Amino acid sequence: MFYSLGMLSADDLTLLQFEASAPRAPGAKEEAIRATFGISPVRYYQRLNLIIDTPEAMKIHPTLVSRLRRRAGKID
Repeated sequence: MFYSLGMLSADDLTLLQFEASAPRAPGAKEEAIRATFGISPVRYYQRLNLIIDTPEAMKIHPTLVSRLRRRAGKID
């Protein structure tokens, strides 16, 4: 999926909310990703990395998106 300004889907918003409250224990998050979204953790992180580059994501979850962008080496 390609993203334009203001184009986050309901699934994208759900993914952001999940990331904000996801389990922190190793393995538990990966299991929760599969159970919640039915996708692999690799695909989850690919989508998440696209989402955090959108201005809308920054408006909705600024602290979370800033933290994720720093962790991904995407300096604002």
